[in-house]
Amino acid sequence: MSLTLPGDRLASAMEYVPGPGVYERNGELFAALTGELVRDEQNTELRVKPAVSVPLEISAGEQVLGRVHSIRESMATIEVVRVKGKARQVGTWIMGTLHIARMSEDYVSDINEVYCVNDLVQAEVDETKPALKLNTKKGRDGVVGARCSDCRDRLNVVDGELFCTECRQREARKLSSEYGQVQL
Repeated sequence: MSLTLPGDRLASAMEYVPGPGVYERNGELFAALTGELVRDEQNTELRVKPAVSVPLEISAGEQVLGRVHSIRESMATIEVVRVKGKARQVGTWIMGTLHIARMSEDYVSDINEVYCVNDLVQAEVDETKPALKLNTKKGRDGVVGARCSDCRDRLNVVDGELFCTECRQREARKLSSEYGQVQL
């Protein structure tokens, strides 16, 4: 095992190509992270396996959980708090956009009939660059947790709709098939 520190010279760029945790400068390869040096002779690649966990990166196709931060006429802004299947939480404040055309397979004329501010939603990442674009068209995607817009009590699913047992109000949302089962 070979421990590297950031800035350590590892090899010439003529011998290896830089992999994760390695960068090239002036024809030389250097460690970008503290960790274990891994030499992949088959692919002639050098990489550094981090000694500590690195910030979480979000990729297209991943499922994310987030809170509806704001709603406009044609889109909702979602604060992403977790990537499903990964133990580590998102470390920085990451906002994604959910356009009205990507909310449901059905036609959506009013976003407020699909999502409300502070709803907890599950979405799929469509794009990460230049901005995070989300999609909730699939059945597993949509609202996974919500509160009554009047009394703020937790809403329950009754006959396919959200129902408040406290104030007896029904609310429409684009429900995930996993409503009430997702924990942050």
